[in-house]
Amino acid sequence: MERSGKKFPDYHRLDIDLSAEVFPGTLALAFDVDPSPADPATSHAKLVTGRRGTYRLEYVPSEGLPAGTRLAFVKLTNTLNVGWRLQDYLPTGLNYVTAEDGAGDRLPLEAWTEYKPKGLAIVSLPHGLKANASVTLRIGDKRQGGPGAVVQGATMDNARIVAGVALPGENEFRTAPEAMVTVAVHPVPCIHRYSVFAPSTAAVGDSIRVVAMALDINGNSLPAGDVRISGRGIEVESVASTNLGSIQVVARPMSAGILALELTDSQNGLSARSNPIQVAAAPHRSIYWGEFHSHAYDGLEINELNHTTSPESLYRYGRDVTRLDFLALGSHIFRQDPSGPGKWWEIARAAASALHEEGSYIPFLGCEWRDAESRGGDRNLVYRDLDAAPPDPTWTVEEIFSNMRGAGLVTPHVGGTVAMPHHHDSATEPLCEMTSGHGNFEWFAQAYLAKGWKLGLIGGSDGHVGTPGHPRRPSTQGSGRFWHQLRFRDVGWSGGPLMAVVADSLTRESLCEAFHARRTYASTGARALLEFSVDGHAMGASLEARGPVAVALRVVGTAAVQRGDLIRGDRRLKRWEPGTTVFQAELDDLPTRGETYYYIRVEQEDGEMLWSSPVWVKSDCDGSDDGLPAWNQPEAIDLLDVPDLGAGEHLSDLLRYLRTEEEEEDFDRITPWRIVLSPMGPYAVFLGYFRGSRIRIHWFYDFELPRIRLEPGWVQYGRERVQGIQWPVAK
Repeated sequence: MERSGKKFPDYHRLDIDLSAEVFPGTLALAFDVDPSPADPATSHAKLVTGRRGTYRLEYVPSEGLPAGTRLAFVKLTNTLNVGWRLQDYLPTGLNYVTAEDGAGDRLPLEAWTEYKPKGLAIVSLPHGLKANASVTLRIGDKRQGGPGAVVQGATMDNARIVAGVALPGENEFRTAPEAMVTVAVHPVPCIHRYSVFAPSTAAVGDSIRVVAMALDINGNSLPAGDVRISGRGIEVESVASTNLGSIQVVARPMSAGILALELTDSQNGLSARSNPIQVAAAPHRSIYWGEFHSHAYDGLEINELNHTTSPESLYRYGRDVTRLDFLALGSHIFRQDPSGPGKWWEIARAAASALHEEGSYIPFLGCEWRDAESRGGDRNLVYRDLDAAPPDPTWTVEEIFSNMRGAGLVTPHVGGTVAMPHHHDSATEPLCEMTSGHGNFEWFAQAYLAKGWKLGLIGGSDGHVGTPGHPRRPSTQGSGRFWHQLRFRDVGWSGGPLMAVVADSLTRESLCEAFHARRTYASTGARALLEFSVDGHAMGASLEARGPVAVALRVVGTAAVQRGDLIRGDRRLKRWEPGTTVFQAELDDLPTRGETYYYIRVEQEDGEMLWSSPVWVKSDCDGSDDGLPAWNQPEAIDLLDVPDLGAGEHLSDLLRYLRTEEEEEDFDRITPWRIVLSPMGPYAVFLGYFRGSRIRIHWFYDFELPRIRLEPGWVQYGRERVQGIQWPVAK
């Protein structure tokens, strides 16, 4: 479909090279929020996450500038987000960029209109500018009716923006130390909700560690209020605050069964419940939570090393704030930067070695390797031992498989490039990341499983804000999968998804054994209990059958289970809709001839999802797929019959957003459905069509400027791919 031209010219990046030479001048920044009076600009700006307003950058040269001079405004900190995409062509749209001189006269400019702007804008001076006169760049200029810009949702310290000068005939931009501002982004100073993280399994009478955290509306941690912690059948021994803002609780479960802790903050009128704890006299195996895919400093993408981007900071956050049991870094290694790992590998090794504690917390060394889709895509490397040598970013995927044999494991995932199933090595690749901060990708797991490859299913945050294990939150950074189809990329989760592993003990050796045995399940973030077996064989196992097999499953959710889908091969064998927090079922099934696999897909009423790893069954039975729907069978929904369960009151706001920010004609038959009260805040669900294909829209209406998430189909489990080469979809 052709773009209208008015809204969507060709997107472009800016060619900005900064010189080592100096041109004297100053830069200051303010963020103007209506109806507040304009604050004076400063060289050390303090912003509040999620606020809507206007970035006002003021540059003052110390010397006069002749006509034809160009001024460049550039982020030095790549991860500072001032807008997913800037624009200089739609005054009523988001992130509209303007420039003017001290007299208020408009100046011509070019904005970085491609995604992830680094160079913000280049302003041209058609006339001279006197020394100590000013040029003002506004990002999110609201003066012509636009909504402004939105401060990023995640906190950040000491981000930097610089201004540079290129006189007529110069190609590089000269700057000065005084022509730089630092930016700190702070939480909203109001507790919006709490999260409470407990171990999933425990023995009667043993001491357990529980962590609680207070969150603002954007999901950033805050110092907690005066809270009370209690739980039926649990003795609370101590409650203490930490310098990271979390609350550390030591408790002791005194009876067997499914227990939980309750948190109450009476002053703020808030309460929260921990994830369920399976307590037994002597647990056979335990469930441990962690992930392989949280990014720290890498020297290029996350290009500044500080206390929020360091490997030590991430490892500590996972242990002390979100109560992970294990964590592997997923920092990038880039082919174009072969020396990159040398900038951070030893830092990570020292941090992991210092924090490693058998039975308590296991940090792993790891990284994310990338190549083109046809040559391997995005894969995470996780090293078993902490004495591993730094990886080589120029390795081919075949060299990765060879070098990782016996040294650790590799996990393919959907990221900047997709690790499509063109390559696989069973010895090193036992697991597949099929839910992440980008979304859910069951189609990706099915693509591997359909080839007969045996991979367990896991989640990983792909987080870039230093908060591994953090609950999902709608990201203002834009990390959804409707990437090139929209002017503003839809939101991802800025973290959230995790993996659970069933292991004998919390040791490096035991965890690695469980990873390779595929005793894992994937979660979008809910630390629910999930058991799944076929003829008594647990997740990840293989067996042979000469007759019907007994499929058994049990879920103890963090919310009521809305739906459970039993998948056999590429077919949906059975659907349950229990509506209860505890759900268990048994089913006898005659397998199809040859080898097939079974797994369970679980969706909670709060929007959280889980997937078990498959169990593989080889049989000579004559079970049939006849009449069974595909694993991703389109839902039998007539939009005319969809009941409006509360979403309708948000329809006009959604349509106004689409008319203003996107090509309205791309969307058709947008139908309000229901409200989901999710752990990341409420959202309205709409069903409809986007360019002729089914689309599901999540509209997070609680924010000052609502945030939008798109899912392919009318489901959210990832039924098909939405960008690049289309994977065949079962009919």
